[in-house]
Amino acid sequence: MDIPRWKEALEQSNLLPEFKDVLIGFEKGFDQGIPQHTIDGYEDYYTPPNHSSALQAREKIEASMKKEVEEGQMYGPYTREQVNMQFPFFRTSPSGAVINGDGSLRPINDLSFPHRRDGIPSVNSFVDSEEFQTTWDDFNVVAKFIKKIKEPILLAIFDWEKAYWQIPRRPDQWRYLMVQDFEGGIMLDTRIAFGGVAGCGLFGRPADAWKRIMMAEFNVITIFRWVDDNLFVKRAGSGLRMTDVVKRSDKLGVKTNKEKYAPFAEEQKFVGFVWNGTEKTVRLPEEKLEKRIAQVLVFLEKGAEFWYNKVEVIAGRLNHVSYILPQLRCYLCGIYRWLKSWVYKDKTRPLPKDVEEDLTVWLSTLRNFEPTRLIASPEPTE
Repeated sequence: MDIPRWKEALEQSNLLPEFKDVLIGFEKGFDQGIPQHTIDGYEDYYTPPNHSSALQAREKIEASMKKEVEEGQMYGPYTREQVNMQFPFFRTSPSGAVINGDGSLRPINDLSFPHRRDGIPSVNSFVDSEEFQTTWDDFNVVAKFIKKIKEPILLAIFDWEKAYWQIPRRPDQWRYLMVQDFEGGIMLDTRIAFGGVAGCGLFGRPADAWKRIMMAEFNVITIFRWVDDNLFVKRAGSGLRMTDVVKRSDKLGVKTNKEKYAPFAEEQKFVGFVWNGTEKTVRLPEEKLEKRIAQVLVFLEKGAEFWYNKVEVIAGRLNHVSYILPQLRCYLCGIYRWLKSWVYKDKTRPLPKDVEEDLTVWLSTLRNFEPTRLIASPEPTE
């Protein structure tokens, strides 16, 4: 980050001293709330092996490490003895991978490991999540805004590239946030990582400051933020171009995700839905709608049995869809009742009759889905 330019921008936007902590964080690293500590029985280091799931994303993890090393954000690999020469005690947390909603793999650093194991506290167990609050704008916030605004608006997307990579950690906490490569070498990562309790809140502070700078410097109605995604809203007649936003961000040192960046248009995808600023509608992306129909059909196969975690997934996905189809929320009750009654989670169970009936309603509705019109609120205004 270009700290002098950040300071100048914050001053000119009257955002100091409100965001003074952001400048300090860029200069000295952000505090992740991890105290100085050791682990009984592990005098020099605690380095558990990576999770087996990391192997599924090995190519992606190794490419990520290589890029971070090239950009001077990660260092290594080192032997344990080499690390001990700098840090009398250090620890690593296992790398792993989780499946995103679209089925892709996302590497994580499991800072909650070991889970509830006596005598060995996880890194996350030291961190108070209340100290790292977020200010994200969810579906309801965006929907409320679009319901109220009467004029046509245009929407654009700015996404931070590798958002967490752009936020430095405080050096005195590096020793507790190391990772292992696939050959057992120790890597020193100087940036915040996915998997930490503090991560979202830490990124949120500079992201909020950046958003406020953009709102002060450019002719926008507002900007909505969900983690690293930013939905810019402008009047249809405004001459603002997103290329101007990108150029300004580059000067501050904020990198743009060119794959997710999108110039102003009537429609944009944000928080998993497609919003139309002219028609004032919201819908599921076509590919996501097709996936949800296919996923419901799997559960309606005759004689099929299902694992607990698979039922959890479909419940979560349909709950997300219910934001735009609130009339279907009552048809989730059977699924949650089924989950609550599941005693042996290591065994499959057949589909209950009431859940079958509920999913049949979901299937019919999804197959006949039309964009949801965001009607202006009937509530009186002052």
